[in-house]
Amino acid sequence: MLMIFQLKKENTQKPQLFVYYLDLYIMYIFKFKFFKFIFKPLYFPCIYSFWKNKAKNPCYILLIYLSLMDICLLWVPTFAAGIFSLNGVVYCSSPFLTYFVGCDILFFWAPECSADLILGINRCLEIAFPNISKKLFHNNRVYFWLIFCSLYGFYWLLFRHPCIFNGINFVFAYDPLIGYKPFRIEFFGQDLLEITLHNYILAIGSPIIYILFAFCLIFKFRALSNKITKEEILVFIQVFIISMFNSSCGIISSYIVNNPDSGFNLQMDTRSRSSTSYLFIIKQNS
Repeated sequence: MLMIFQLKKENTQKPQLFVYYLDLYIMYIFKFKFFKFIFKPLYFPCIYSFWKNKAKNPCYILLIYLSLMDICLLWVPTFAAGIFSLNGVVYCSSPFLTYFVGCDILFFWAPECSADLILGINRCLEIAFPNISKKLFHNNRVYFWLIFCSLYGFYWLLFRHPCIFNGINFVFAYDPLIGYKPFRIEFFGQDLLEITLHNYILAIGSPIIYILFAFCLIFKFRALSNKITKEEILVFIQVFIISMFNSSCGIISSYIVNNPDSGFNLQMDTRSRSSTSYLFIIKQNS
């Protein structure tokens, strides 16, 4: 029988990481206005701005969806991970809570990735092939894409193992006993294969979409130059930034689930920074 409580608590308690991640959570959820000395939530003005403009283009509905996914996900690698590191939590000491948090990660990460790719396709089609974009996304057809993304999230929630927090390595990994026993690939091989495939599709798919779009835009630039508005260009740049952040996170996540170690710190920082890119065009949308 594995006696996890015999492990020295200083091996799992990391109060310095609790302070670091709690600071990052506050920093990315609240923006400090120096001249007014107030804290202003970042996401809510973003969502409000997207909501006001959702009738203009379905991309704003996709951005609202991505914002909500981020809100539901961002508390895990910051606030929850900080609390876990402060208390030295491992799966055996808090099975329900670590399992719940692990389910939250996959349930919101999977649909966010798929919605991110769909958003990139939408933006590229909107500028290069607007007629195709109207057939695929306009007249409320965008909601069918969101339903698909949500069902994809339910697949990961119901049919795949969650990633469990491990206080020894400070990582979310499929095997909750990492650090006590060698990684048991026989139990989690299929999960590793699918999450790696998922993340590589995200990491490779986003750049391919934008590279193909760039070639199309070069050949059609003269015909499109008078039709592309400044707002469309800014929205495209914003979507590109968000996609590249998520692609970077996909690459890092693939490395972490296959090699559980402290690389999780880098993943968290990459995930968090994508939230600030939502502010990029608020002024133009207002």
